[in-house]
Amino acid sequence: MIIRWWRAVAGSEDVLAHYADHLERTTFVEMAELPGHLGAALAVKVKGSDHELVVTSLWSDLESAAHFEKGAFDDAVVKPSTQKLLKSFDLKVEYFETVVATGKLAP
Repeated sequence: MIIRWWRAVAGSEDVLAHYADHLERTTFVEMAELPGHLGAALAVKVKGSDHELVVTSLWSDLESAAHFEKGAFDDAVVKPSTQKLLKSFDLKVEYFETVVATGKLAP
């Protein structure tokens, strides 16, 4: 299993709520239809007024994770409307290969 990892910062709780809604209504729905997609999550850590975000998606293999590829394999795909919304965001994503898992994540 491949974990695709991307970080960003929302400058307020309102921005976080808007972005979470966007992910739930569009991005996560679109991802769920792609072959090899195993799930996705948005996690947050509050630091003062900033909300540090981590978006993870799970894929059966690297080939499946490549559905996002627009440029280089590790380029983040961030729509212009999302770019305007967030305080900052990573330009690259990271991929991790799962070595051991338990529970619902276990193969």
